[in-house]
Amino acid sequence: MIKTMIALAKMQFNQYNIYKSNFYLFTLNRIVEVVVYIFVWQAIYNQTGNAGGFTISQMITYYILVISFSSIALWGINEDMAHSIRNGQINKELLNPISYFKYYFGVNLGELAFAMVIGIATFIICSFFWNLTLPTSIISFVLSIFVIILGIPITFFIQMIVGTVGFYTNSIWGMQILRKATIQIFSGIIAPITLFPSWFQGLSKWLPFKELIYTPVNIWLGNIAINEICFIIMKQIIWGFILYFIAKVFFNHAVKNITINGG
Repeated sequence: MIKTMIALAKMQFNQYNIYKSNFYLFTLNRIVEVVVYIFVWQAIYNQTGNAGGFTISQMITYYILVISFSSIALWGINEDMAHSIRNGQINKELLNPISYFKYYFGVNLGELAFAMVIGIATFIICSFFWNLTLPTSIISFVLSIFVIILGIPITFFIQMIVGTVGFYTNSIWGMQILRKATIQIFSGIIAPITLFPSWFQGLSKWLPFKELIYTPVNIWLGNIAINEICFIIMKQIIWGFILYFIAKVFFNHAVKNITINGG
């Protein structure tokens, strides 16, 4: 099964990589986003002398890291799922020797691998133009990457829940917009969570989105104590099981009521 998922990941990665313009355009788009955010926060810092509790150097590093790796949290297989339902391809996917979840997890890994390449390229290019705050220690660097990796199953199961809506509606455009907006707000992509009201910060502590981007970036910056990371990891594991259970129940119910166009 693992070999099959790796093969699916390679296939999806190669589909993105067929046209080199995809890589250049996606990377350019990320760099433009970084420039816009940095200019905005430099203006805010010059006016107020405050950047949400971050130094301006930390804020620059924050947004370079956030934009470089936001695709890992935002990209996914929802469009692929909706398309396969609309054109009847879902009929074959359900009959595959590999389970539907494992099939799309392999596809998702390929998509995230391409997103990671773009993120690393964005980070390297930006490091030539801005002085970045480096991790406080090797342990902080390793833990930040580990927390990002633990977030991959969480984002996948969320996508499976959203994608399953397509079994009922044949369109998940609205749910896809909602998914991305929720992650952008609660994972600290739009703004650091410290800038939001206290009730929002309290809510984000218990939801799974904060650990997708905001937490690993703050581990990198040394803003989270090592002993707190044990709680963070346990939280991710628990949410992973919860979302897996919800996705499975939702999917099993949806398959019984599936309506396929063209198949």
